[in-house]
Amino acid sequence: MKNVIYLDAGKAMYKGNLHLHTTWSDGAQPAEEVVEAFKAKGYHFISLSDHDIYTRTEDFDTEHFITLPGTERGELNPVADKNPGYHFGALDDPTVEPELARYGHLEKFPTPVPWVGDHSPQLLIDELRAHGNLVVFNHPEWHLTRFEDMVKYDRFFAVEIYNHATEWSTASSYGAAYWDHALQNGKRIFGIAADDSHVHEEGWAIPEFGGGWIRAQAESLTQAGVIRSLKEGRFYSSSGPEIHDLRVEDGELKIRCSPCKFIMFKAFPQRGPFFGNFESGKPLTEASMEIEEDMAYIRVECIDFEGKVAWTNPVFIADLLE
Repeated sequence: MKNVIYLDAGKAMYKGNLHLHTTWSDGAQPAEEVVEAFKAKGYHFISLSDHDIYTRTEDFDTEHFITLPGTERGELNPVADKNPGYHFGALDDPTVEPELARYGHLEKFPTPVPWVGDHSPQLLIDELRAHGNLVVFNHPEWHLTRFEDMVKYDRFFAVEIYNHATEWSTASSYGAAYWDHALQNGKRIFGIAADDSHVHEEGWAIPEFGGGWIRAQAESLTQAGVIRSLKEGRFYSSSGPEIHDLRVEDGELKIRCSPCKFIMFKAFPQRGPFFGNFESGKPLTEASMEIEEDMAYIRVECIDFEGKVAWTNPVFIADLLE
């Protein structure tokens, strides 16, 4: 079995948010203020993913902060003005040559997107991909997405497993069950935590922004560097805890994290171990499990004493046996 380092404690990780809004769509603050709000919170990159309008905002980029071009496409509903519906995040991928022209800054898309049958979501995903974008399946729980959609539709690279705005507003933020359904049916997709923030008021006791993020281990803080790390799964998602290191070594999956109450290995089809210092209540900062060769994947969740979670991306066991 191969030894593989997925996240290396000795290398830089960059904090980012891939889903937020400004006054270019239904956000409360203009782009300039939103950028400054995330800089103040210590973020290294964001995507101004406004509804059905594409943004290219490199004018905001500095040595220590960048913006990723993108959008959120929505207004795709089987029944007009009703849920369930579909929203997809799009991130410009500069590492590929697109089939069609890349979208321009503030390019608007017609809404609603016509529903022409159950293949309509796939048509929209394919359209975004053809124009050179990575695609994220956004907030499946909030949109009452069917679990079979995770298997029926292809070519999205990730699903939102935590969406802070829907936790903040309707307590329907978690999508990990959808993620596992896709993984258990053979999909190789990653998990994204994001804000979906519309209001960026620093003084609020329960802020709507800064609640869900990713940390990417990119070779450089550039658009291409971050996108490569996303495509390769070299990032983790969180609503609180930090993951410092994740690796396979001598047939074991090992994780190191910030102090947590529980560490849970989610393996399939066998169940992974669950760790906690139940007698003493002392925090955990590391754990490991032995890998069985007939497992399909393992992912890890680290839960802190406030119930906030950090999620690793799945380790696909077949890759370790090649």
